[in-house]
Amino acid sequence: MKATGIVVEYNPFHNGHKYHLEKAKKLNPENVIIAVMSGDFVQRGEPSIIDRWTKTEIALKNGVDMVVELPVFYSAQSAEIFAKGAIGILNELRCSTLVFGSESGDVEELKRISSLQESEEFKIKLKERLKEGNSYPTAHSLTMKEVLGESELNSNDILGLEYIKAIKYWKSSIVPQTLKREKVGYHDTNIIGEFASATKIREQLKKNQEIKNIVTEESYEILKRYNKFTYMENFYPLIRYELIKNYKNLFEIQDMEIGFENRLYENAVKYLEYQEFLKSISNRRYTLGRTQRVLLHTLLGLTEDITEKVKSTIPYVKILGFNKKGREYLNYLKSFENNKIITSYKKMNEIFTSEICSLIEFNEESSKIYRLINNYKDYKAPIIFREEENNE
Repeated sequence: MKATGIVVEYNPFHNGHKYHLEKAKKLNPENVIIAVMSGDFVQRGEPSIIDRWTKTEIALKNGVDMVVELPVFYSAQSAEIFAKGAIGILNELRCSTLVFGSESGDVEELKRISSLQESEEFKIKLKERLKEGNSYPTAHSLTMKEVLGESELNSNDILGLEYIKAIKYWKSSIVPQTLKREKVGYHDTNIIGEFASATKIREQLKKNQEIKNIVTEESYEILKRYNKFTYMENFYPLIRYELIKNYKNLFEIQDMEIGFENRLYENAVKYLEYQEFLKSISNRRYTLGRTQRVLLHTLLGLTEDITEKVKSTIPYVKILGFNKKGREYLNYLKSFENNKIITSYKKMNEIFTSEICSLIEFNEESSKIYRLINNYKDYKAPIIFREEENNE
């Protein structure tokens, strides 16, 4: 059996995601489609607007064959670590192809740029631009222009480059395939026909505005019943507590630069409202995404030490749900030795080392923190989707 991997957040699932899914199936018609999906926290350093199990249900109803969780120690990180974790998991699942969206739609050009970025000249120039006080995206863009003569890359192209680098890092045989992103961009706030970005849809949901025409029917039916959409500001009292309580240990937090912990502490004491606090800590070097990731890492206790442990190995693979085709592929995978796949936490301590068990527990504790705000039903086993039930 063969599988095609897609890396998703489904925050929430919309018509653009359906387009991506259908194209992945068309490019690889005989393959099982496996989505490695961010759980309760996502790459921009925010909580997912809906919980991981609801996202899994929507994904399966829209045609994904298997949903696998991207643990929070990957999902809430920079593009490099996010991509390394996602590709590493798809590699463990023996995927033969990866289908991702990009602004350029040219996988060979992305491969070329990826190779050039590995040159010493590029790395040196990038460090110089960072020392000047630029944020990483700005420094990256300036270095691209200076060394490679390339124009600025957009969000999905940058992530695509990281996927290609990660495939090389894991020495994987996964073949990358890209689709040109159409209609709307990652951060666009326009609605074009039946397409809108996830950013726009989250905004619509927050304002209690209609989204029926810009999400799939299956997604809409679940979202209209969902009554606990979750946002970063909901967690501010908890974040504030951690910044004040654990001030002396903030230097251990992943992505925390020297001195930034003082700025966070002082403004956490000062500001009661999240938006005022966020505005007060922003600066040229820290993008919104990076700032939010530092806050999220603080909330969850995600340290540099934990990050180092997971950068060079995939500790485990957690299945969130599957359909009949996905179950067949799961049974196929179980025939291989050194299988890292888990479908429940029974006998976990007998299967994995104590270090891996601690990482599993870290991810689950992070979801418990999410449930302090959004108390969803936590399943103990994967969701099994039966197509005949969806047709009734």
